[in-house]
Amino acid sequence: MPTKNETSRKNKIRRKALVWMLSSLVLLALACVRSTPSSLAVDSVATEASAQTADAGIEMTLQALLGSATVENLPSDTAAIPTDSGPSETPTLESLQLTQLAAALTGTAASPTATKESTSAPSKTPNSTTAPCYAARYVYDETYPDGTRVDPGQTMQKTWRLQNVGTCDWKGGEYELVFLGGDRMSGTTPLTINITVLAGAYANFTINFVAPGVPGTYHGDWMLRTKAGDTFGVGPSSDLPFWIEIIVRGATPTP
Repeated sequence: MPTKNETSRKNKIRRKALVWMLSSLVLLALACVRSTPSSLAVDSVATEASAQTADAGIEMTLQALLGSATVENLPSDTAAIPTDSGPSETPTLESLQLTQLAAALTGTAASPTATKESTSAPSKTPNSTTAPCYAARYVYDETYPDGTRVDPGQTMQKTWRLQNVGTCDWKGGEYELVFLGGDRMSGTTPLTINITVLAGAYANFTINFVAPGVPGTYHGDWMLRTKAGDTFGVGPSSDLPFWIEIIVRGATPTP
């Protein structure tokens, strides 16, 4: 059997071996931790240097290719109006590839230059028709519209509403109503008009009539006239009359 001293000596040896192993493990861990950043830095530097070398080689190759070829713009989906009347060359496959390679290296996409299409407003054809100085437009009958039935000998105030569609004003006292033809029915002619009607304005014109004593249909035409003797009326050419048309009642028919 081992003695007490031998047992104590063996325990001391075991404790020293355990301490040595733990110390080795700690030192190994520290060495791994310290070596990791440096190795990563070395790898990063090596990778960057390799990328720069590759980029330099690509740029040299591109310069060599560009020395013998012309980079042209890629075709666009939208047709552009050419700005140069000279002959244009058709882009080749090699030039398109060089353009794409240049765009990849510079970080910009090549795009064709388009000229904005010129637009001009359509010119208006000048209106050759000029409004006359004196012209009227019939608007409606204020009183006694066409076909109104009246008694024999009945007095009437016929009123027309007209518009001045000419370029000249109808100055009060300088124009008149005149009977043109048909049934005058005691209407005063010429009848001087004392109101001023500006160009574009509206006015009512009234004449006093007396219905005939004989039953029947009666129609009378009237127009306007300046003091200078220029007659004008309504219609496209301002040469048509406006009128009064009535029906005079007769005897009541026997059933």
